[in-house]
Amino acid sequence: MINPTGIGMTEKIFAGPLDRQLRDALSYIKNYIIKEKVIKLPDQAEAVRIFNLPYAAVEESLSNAIYHKSYQIGEPITVTVTPDRMEITSLPGPDRTISNDDLMNRRLISRRYRNRRIGDFLKELKLVEGRNTGIPTILHAMEANGSDMPLFETDEERTYFTVILPIHKNFLMPGTAAAPKKKQRRSLPELKELVVATLTENRNLSTSELASELGYTKVTSTLSKALKELMAEGIVQYSEPEKVRSRNQKLYLVKEHGNE
Repeated sequence: MINPTGIGMTEKIFAGPLDRQLRDALSYIKNYIIKEKVIKLPDQAEAVRIFNLPYAAVEESLSNAIYHKSYQIGEPITVTVTPDRMEITSLPGPDRTISNDDLMNRRLISRRYRNRRIGDFLKELKLVEGRNTGIPTILHAMEANGSDMPLFETDEERTYFTVILPIHKNFLMPGTAAAPKKKQRRSLPELKELVVATLTENRNLSTSELASELGYTKVTSTLSKALKELMAEGIVQYSEPEKVRSRNQKLYLVKEHGNE
């Protein structure tokens, strides 16, 4: 069961087949919780659209909770909304192959899967993309919205796992029309995850197109290093590896990584 509650709302429980629970819960969140603001900036022609919570991050977080929950434990997945955050909690916690440092650095790559059949079912319904793609998608959605990065919590015994999605700061101060805050410097592991998420969404991009999608005006040294490491790891390749400087050169995910 999925059980979302929030400030000023009564508890609402969704039951039935897993796909119906997920679709109904996401529809409820989209219609009653997610809010949008359009901000007109004085120094540019285009307005900025922001959301208190980006839907893509919520969708991926809740889908992953269904994917990784233990169905031998009778407790439901809970979604709690407060003025400053959304918390999505499922039982039990992440596999111990994911270290505490991995959690702190938002790098959750599991080598074990509790519910392979449920994962395959959700992929067939296009509710999840593939293994180990969820966290990069969440990070990309939060950053693209100008939101603070999510937090991942568990206890020492790994009895639970909570994804915390901060509410965009513009929604914490009614009437404020400030521009989204300047992006913080990204760590190399975080940038690599964002590159993978962006190429998963956009398939083939040139290096400059990728930089633009990530919010850069040019290809930075950190981005270049991230791409170099991803290529060395066999995750990203050039479309024309023999002609690196070709005008038609594109970056793409190696099939086994992009479609898992």
